[in-house]
Amino acid sequence: MQYTQKTLEQYFVEFGITDPDRKAMLLPRITDLIYDRNIHVINFEKETDEYKRNQIEQGIIELDNQIKNQFETL
Repeated sequence: MQYTQKTLEQYFVEFGITDPDRKAMLLPRITDLIYDRNIHVINFEKETDEYKRNQIEQGIIELDNQIKNQFETL
């Protein structure tokens, strides 16, 4: 699987959030999650050990689910 880093704005576009008030409400809920996810992506790209790559990938999947949940529960 190929993972790429994403910006806050990419998530807003992906989930169709255009209202500035909704964006402002989401920012404190997703900023750290997106930062952590991007760090996981960087580590995933660098890692050569397959076991560690699988662990990092599970972290990315979990963070993706947490981010999605934040958008869906707003």
